[in-house]
Amino acid sequence: MLILGIDSSGHTASCALLEDGVVLAEYSTNIGLTHSQTLLPMVAEIFSRTGREVRDLDAIAVSAGPGSFTGLRIGASTAKGLALGYKIPLIEVSTLQALARNVSVQIPGDVLYIHPIMDARRNQVYTAAFANEELVGEEEAISIDHLVQHINALGGRHMFLGDAVPVYRDYLIGNLTVPYCFAGPQNTLQRASSVAIIGAEKYQRGQSVSGPDFKLSYIRKPQAEREKEEAGLREYDITHDDPEKLKKAKAADVLEARNYKIGTDAGYEDESLPENL
Repeated sequence: MLILGIDSSGHTASCALLEDGVVLAEYSTNIGLTHSQTLLPMVAEIFSRTGREVRDLDAIAVSAGPGSFTGLRIGASTAKGLALGYKIPLIEVSTLQALARNVSVQIPGDVLYIHPIMDARRNQVYTAAFANEELVGEEEAISIDHLVQHINALGGRHMFLGDAVPVYRDYLIGNLTVPYCFAGPQNTLQRASSVAIIGAEKYQRGQSVSGPDFKLSYIRKPQAEREKEEAGLREYDITHDDPEKLKKAKAADVLEARNYKIGTDAGYEDESLPENL
């Protein structure tokens, strides 16, 4: 069984090939380049280096959120393009579950809670708790204050990883009253190998979907939509053709979503396609 894993849900862009439970190759970057510029060339590179071909894939596992709205869409678009072109099924993998799998531990008779925390801005994190690889509770966007309060009340031992660790590390150290630790830097950020491993498990359970049925999990609305709602703008006001009827009188709505032409330097789509794909 050959699975391609893709994760572009955060600052890291990552892809990996998993064959019969063995990670053949993994390519990850965290250097600030736009995922639309890096992801497809990375995928092409691991196929080239391993001697495998896209048509050999049994499935493509993709990080489906939560995470960066733009990053998630780039990963989903890349996966859907390959899936539709080669008629390959897709597998939706929770970003938080995949992060937790980076430090997978199963200790009989003992519980270590794994907390992936992703920076959701506004003093919030996307997070969930996992124990022995099982989700405890639900995935949510929660303030760091409430998360710490919940963990202190829960007790037990805890491990943190994710891109919110550098942001809130000092706060966690100063406010947690339970035993805790942080994952090492090699496991803190998203890894496509973890996405592929979970994808292989779901594929064996028949939990794949077609390209059109693949869905992302944002957990909360995009920031632009939230800011519009806070400003008192309804959907009618946002989309109405007459700008004079907008409640918020401005010459231009800087928060309005825009479509970018393929091939520009806007950072969304890249019309180039590696030759071996």
